[in-house]
Formats: sequence, structure tokens, C-alpha cells
Amino acid sequence: MTIRVVLADDHLMVRDALVGMLSAETDLAVVGVAADGYEALAQAQSLRPDVLLLDLNMPNLNGIETAARVRKAVPGCRVIALSALSDACFVTQMVAAGARGYLDKSASLSSLAQAVRQVHGGGTWLPETLPPPAPPARALLSRREREVLAYIAAGQRGSRIAQVLGVAVKTVDTYRRRMMAKLGLQSQTELVRYAVALGATPEPGRLAAASPRTPGAGAAPVASTSGVAS
Repeated sequence: MTIRVVLADDHLMVRDALVGMLSAETDLAVVGVAADGYEALAQAQSLRPDVLLLDLNMPNLNGIETAARVRKAVPGCRVIALSALSDACFVTQMVAAGARGYLDKSASLSSLAQAVRQVHGGGTWLPETLPPPAPPARALLSRREREVLAYIAAGQRGSRIAQVLGVAVKTVDTYRRRMMAKLGLQSQTELVRYAVALGATPEPGRLAAASPRTPGAGAAPVASTSGVAS
């Protein structure tokens, strides 16, 4: 039986190398490739592969959000994450999103092929040091938490994030604490590093749309008491 695989990675050289290596395995067939999360989701929906090999840090839609959407749209497709990021916080989020496997990109081809076969067969392929998983509903970051994370990655302060989202600064702080608890992080510095490494980005135009108006912008000059336009 041939295992049908879709490979998603934003680096062309990596994609080509992995396709070549996997194609040499007689029981594996790469039926599609993708360069970002949205393309990976589209390929999974149209091709219905047995296994999706998914890079964690991709443009437009990262691997965690892609995995969560694939789980809902194509329940029969099993996801294996491929990443150079091996910290437990990344692994636990991918598992919470529905991934059945997680491989460091330094792994050998034989390990990758074995992982594909094992996950396809109903097993898992995860780091031995992974802590016991929490229930997915509690472990996976919520939509609002992911929004806040994206603004943190963009270097925005809590007061600015609150302004953009239309919430209180204390609410933003609550989201920070929840994310740190879910990710097992001990400081805001670690949270920033996580956000940046994941490549989280705010919704295009959202920051600009919420920018405070420059005094006098779009309005007629106001006359001063001396009669000179200010």
C-alpha cells in the first residue's frame, strides 16, 4: 500500500530535497507540495493525502493554525510537523492543534520515513521529553490569544494592543498570562521569543487602521485667539 504525502515548506531547496528523498521510498508517494499554510490547507482538501508533512514557521498561516484547520477540514489526514524549533512550547501547540508527529529538521531520512509510516498506521512520533499533553481545548491558544501574540511579535506594547483590539490593558495582560501558562513559559521575554520564532504577524492594515489621528488631520485649521491660523 502506498502512503500518499503532501509536503509543505516555504523553502524551495528543502521541498525539493525532501521530495527527492521520500520519492526513493517504494511505499511513499509525494502527491503535492505547498509553500505556505493556506496552500497546504488547499492541497490537503483537494488531494486528501494520508499524511501532511508541515513546516512550523511558514508565511501567511503558520503550521499550528494550518494543522488545526486541516484537522477540521480533512479529519483523515494525519499531520507531522517538521521544524528546526524543538522547544516544548512549539511541540505542545502542534500536538494540541492535531499533529500526530513532530520531527526536528536535523532528523535523518530514515527517521522521517519511519515517522510517516508509524503515524499513518495510527501511532505517534513525538519527542520523548514532551510533557503530558493537556486537553486540546485548554492547551491550544484561542483566536484572541493568537491575535495578541501577533501584536507582541510585531513589538507592540500592551497599551497599543489594547487600543487596536478595543479592550482594556488589563485584558491584554490576562491574555499574556494565559498564553504563558499554556505554553509553559516563565517570562514575557520567553513569550516574545516564541511569538517571533513562530512568525506570528498581525492582520494586514489592522495597526494602521487603529492608529490615532494626527492632531488637525482631516480638519480645517483652527483659528487662534490672535487671528493667526494654528
